[in-house]
Amino acid sequence: MADHLLEVDQLSKKFCRRLKRSLYYGITDVARQAVGKPISTTLRPEEFWAVNEVSFKVAPGEVIAVVGANGSGKTTLMRIIAGIYHPTKGKVLYPKPLKVTPIFALNVGLRNEFTGLENIKLKAAIFGMTEAELKRKLDFIIDFSELEYALATPVGNYSSGMRARLSYSVAIATEPDLFIIDEALAVGDSLFKTKCYEHLGEYVQEKERAVLYVTNRIRKVMALANRVLVMRGGRLLQDSRNTTEALEYYINDIVGDKMTDDLKELKLKKIRHFEM
Repeated sequence: MADHLLEVDQLSKKFCRRLKRSLYYGITDVARQAVGKPISTTLRPEEFWAVNEVSFKVAPGEVIAVVGANGSGKTTLMRIIAGIYHPTKGKVLYPKPLKVTPIFALNVGLRNEFTGLENIKLKAAIFGMTEAELKRKLDFIIDFSELEYALATPVGNYSSGMRARLSYSVAIATEPDLFIIDEALAVGDSLFKTKCYEHLGEYVQEKERAVLYVTNRIRKVMALANRVLVMRGGRLLQDSRNTTEALEYYINDIVGDKMTDDLKELKLKKIRHFEM
């Protein structure tokens, strides 16, 4: 078994707060690249680090929860790992070819006028599945989504939970080595979400697979994750396999100043009770 599936090495990504200045910087960087010069890796006026010198490794069998307040850099980090964003500095290193399936918004790619079955085919194509792969996995997708009764119905008539079932079932059917979930399971009914969490725990153990799960839902972190990354201001502040310790740190040092003392104590009690 490989030591790790991927390594994030000193990863940084900067953005600009003003659109016009961002466009100007973009044109400047393209021009520099065109003449063989490197782009700027230091902050210019109105720029900020969304991700700042983050490093960690992902090993097979890990379900890693990434937590942090809004704006902490969680989603930006996941998008770099998924290949959607190019880092300003640093690298994402793969010891061997890796199949990565990210889901950031479950409704992306769904067409309201298409039926459920037609949307399964569309989402499968978006995720890079071939026609032969889809044919082999169609029964799994239908069974997992539990939407056989609605496959001939236009998705425009689906509830948000039904849409989540359809999209998630196609995503997990791609059988990725690394599955990236960015709060995608916040939508949907409780029974289906529980089914997904249980399936994920079994999924990573079958082969050399791992899950990166962005969430601030403490109970789900405690139930699912075997490792927690805590982020703030684009930096990775804690990386721990002790989920209780990491979540207590998150509550006390990251969001604690935004809570009343009573609410903070209630959150901490829930974490400690769940571990018992």
